[in-house]
Amino acid sequence: MEGARAKRGWRLRMGQLREALPRERYAGLSRLLCRRLEALLSLLGLRRVAVYAAVRREADLSGLWEPGGMGRRYFFPRVAGEELVFHEVEKPSRDLRPGEFGIPAPDPVTPAADAGEMDAVLAPGLAFDLAGGRVGSGRGFYDRWAASLRERGPLLVGVGFSFQLVRDGRLPWSPGDRRVDWVVTDREAVRCLPCRYAPGGEE
Repeated sequence: MEGARAKRGWRLRMGQLREALPRERYAGLSRLLCRRLEALLSLLGLRRVAVYAAVRREADLSGLWEPGGMGRRYFFPRVAGEELVFHEVEKPSRDLRPGEFGIPAPDPVTPAADAGEMDAVLAPGLAFDLAGGRVGSGRGFYDRWAASLRERGPLLVGVGFSFQLVRDGRLPWSPGDRRVDWVVTDREAVRCLPCRYAPGGEE
């Protein structure tokens, strides 16, 4: 209960900071973040990447695919009930349409992608910590998707602005939360190392 209350506090605080970003500042930070992502994806040789269409001042990743995407394949999530389903999208500006919660999503008639088809999944969030802790919107879609994988699956990369990365202390953690492998912001790319969040938690 205490953890859930703490998560709500982080969502409120970071959501307000994100919403307060002036339009030009938001666009500039998103461009910088895309450059960091581009460098990381190239360094690690990741060519099949799940991304997202930004809403509510989430970092705008369109800078990755609008110039041509460096020969990558891009996958976008679609909410189907309580689950996330990923679909490959060739032209996001043409092939996405309003989905659940107003989030642009792929057409459900297109083939769904298996986790093995993707090298990395870029996940938005409201707060991250250096051990890979992530506080999302509260609906748990990415956590449930990751928990459903039979094998290790693609890298999970948390994406946000630099003020969303908590450097002192750890975010609240609950059983079922999925630790991200990397956090990328407009300032840096951080390889996350596991730690113990609480008795019985992940190491």
